[in-house]
Amino acid sequence: MPGLTFRRLLPLCLALAALAGCGSGDGTSSTSETDANRYFGDHPGQEATNATISNADCRSLQRETEAEIGAPLRAEAEPTPPSSRCLLSGRGAHVSIYLDAAYAARQRYYNRMVEQDQFYGTDPAKHPHPVPGVGDPGAYGHTASWIPAFSTLWAIRGNRWLTVAYSVPGTPRPQRREAAAELARSAFRLTAG
Repeated sequence: MPGLTFRRLLPLCLALAALAGCGSGDGTSSTSETDANRYFGDHPGQEATNATISNADCRSLQRETEAEIGAPLRAEAEPTPPSSRCLLSGRGAHVSIYLDAAYAARQRYYNRMVEQDQFYGTDPAKHPHPVPGVGDPGAYGHTASWIPAFSTLWAIRGNRWLTVAYSVPGTPRPQRREAAAELARSAFRLTAG
């Protein structure tokens, strides 16, 4: 090929090699769980589950939140596993409860906490603060974390990762943290299957 130098050819070869590796496998399965195994490794307890926040679960979480804030809320549920949610809103309040029950949800939770710590470790409002009694029992309480600046609680039990974002005007951060923790405990109970 006239005019192609080593400097021009090398990036082209690297790009072609990368594309050739995409999607390669043994051809026995093309499921997302198989793809996830490739990235996260096979770890017992990381299997996807059918856990979901059902419409009935969302209504229960709605009633609990309405009692907490003393105002009616609209509820919108998306109960499809492995990623389901319950969104509550009204009078300026926005509360969302997300459940990730897909393969390696536990590993994704830990990765997210490490990233949060790496990017915002020097900012106390954006640093993960352990919340005992919400996630799995364990050393140092790192199975549930509150990020004050985001008014968000992340927690893991088994292979169920819950994210509870709690934004209610006029509610101080410590009270938001406790309300989010209670909702997470309730959501874990409701989705235990």
